[in-house]
Amino acid sequence: MHNQLTATTTTPTPTHPPRERGLGYVFLGGLGITLVAIVIGTLAFGWLLLAARGPAVPDMLAADTQLYLALAPNVGHVVDVAQLRQILSQELAITEYDGLLQSVVAQAVVPLGPDNMGIWLGSELGVAIRGAKQETLAGGDLGADLLATSEILIFFSSKNDPQAESFLEEHHAARVALGETFTVETLGDVTIVARSDGPPSPTHAFALIEHYVFFSNRREALVALAERAAQAGEVPVLATQPHFSQAAAGRYSDGSADAVAARVALSALLRGMLP
Repeated sequence: MHNQLTATTTTPTPTHPPRERGLGYVFLGGLGITLVAIVIGTLAFGWLLLAARGPAVPDMLAADTQLYLALAPNVGHVVDVAQLRQILSQELAITEYDGLLQSVVAQAVVPLGPDNMGIWLGSELGVAIRGAKQETLAGGDLGADLLATSEILIFFSSKNDPQAESFLEEHHAARVALGETFTVETLGDVTIVARSDGPPSPTHAFALIEHYVFFSNRREALVALAERAAQAGEVPVLATQPHFSQAAAGRYSDGSADAVAARVALSALLRGMLP
């Protein structure tokens, strides 16, 4: 018996050379890197713009500021309406947004719109109060008492200072045409316009200081603000107070009974402006 040996022939499996990545892959990879670079560059540029603006409002406010409510700045320089409504409702118990807007328009005396205020208005706006006393804010007209006895600063950030200056000049001229009289003084590069007579009002005095349009019930408040801005880093300000850094952004109170009274009176003042 003979054993038969059968030879088995194995056919090698054909192999394919590694597939080369075409120009499409190179393009997509480059596009991804470019998009990431654009995003990072945009964020960095926005941060540099915000950092190069100069002092923020808390860097100019007195260290003994009792109440500070404000919208946070953003790269888009657009007012966050939702955040504004949240502050009004949660901090000041005001939900009549449209009515309050109508009152602000009336207080401005000049038209407010995209071709006027919209050209220069940035993303920040707010209010700061100091000097309030609980015992003087217990009368029948809390808003009037707040104007008469405390120091109020209302501010709007400017993204175009020449246009903001033009707005204030137009505002000044319109009020002069209504019969109001004003004094004008210059402190360095700051021009402060203040009403010469009449009862206290939120727009008694106004000025453009460090890229912010300020209105106040007291001329002296703007003078002191301009002086602190010129002495940045040399005098105590709100931003350097330990309790300020611990507060929620744009929502600060020094926790005193005077601050509580100031908040209630501010709400009453705004409510008194509603139509």
